[in-house]
Amino acid sequence: MQLSEAVKQLQACGLGRYESVTFLNLARMGAATAREVARASGVNRVQTYRSLESLEGRGLVEVTLDRPKRYAARALTEAFDLIVDERRAELAAMENIRKSLLAAWPAIARKDQTTVRLQILKGRSQVYGALRRAVGNAEKEVLAFTTTKGILRSYRAGINEVLLAAIRRGVKGRLIADLSVANLSLFEKVARRVPLRHVDDQRGRFIIIDGESMFAFLIQDEGGLRGEAETAFWTNSPDFVRSHRDFFERSWKGGVSAEARFRALRKADKGSGEPKRRSTAATNPSR
Repeated sequence: MQLSEAVKQLQACGLGRYESVTFLNLARMGAATAREVARASGVNRVQTYRSLESLEGRGLVEVTLDRPKRYAARALTEAFDLIVDERRAELAAMENIRKSLLAAWPAIARKDQTTVRLQILKGRSQVYGALRRAVGNAEKEVLAFTTTKGILRSYRAGINEVLLAAIRRGVKGRLIADLSVANLSLFEKVARRVPLRHVDDQRGRFIIIDGESMFAFLIQDEGGLRGEAETAFWTNSPDFVRSHRDFFERSWKGGVSAEARFRALRKADKGSGEPKRRSTAATNPSR
């Protein structure tokens, strides 16, 4: 691994750029003075001293009693243990703040917060993080028009797990997708846990939470599994949510049960090809 890549990875763990450079150079050099570290890293001495003080304060470097002082990087496993402990403490503090704010919020927030809102979500992390939180907080119902890639990415993001947890506490879940020979095995597993129906040529994706808000995908990025280019929006617009819920219910009513579709697919797979598609009159309002 190149030094620049190692710097990026340490930054992703919470170290600053100069802290990462300083730590890595110390690891390469062994015990060294601040002047020697600055010379090796190409960073001015003032910034190097600041980085060393910060790393020392976090316990990531050790200091000798020599004059001038010499610094040494902690073993990587020890350093990561310290960083993980820091993050745990930060999360615990954040959870305490959350509880405190939630308790005080009724006295702070307006009681008539009914403004229609819309939020654009870009990229896999933002899209699926918001979806995971919304599904996990569902109280009554989760309805999803989805695709093969949508299900696979949901598995990777942990959304299926929070959906199953919601279903176990009484939330109703239903899925609609285009079931084919290619995705038969995947959707057979899904159907064991969540009610599922087939609709021909289903390519759009949206998820409705409790009939009050929804996510709709503007860019689905169906070309690969990672979905880095995906873009979705969330809205609580009553009219928009209602129109999509009505569309979902019409599609559900006119769709084919998963069991019947699976039987037809298995029969077709043994024969000459996939079964003839049945037409669907409903049209996705977000297309």
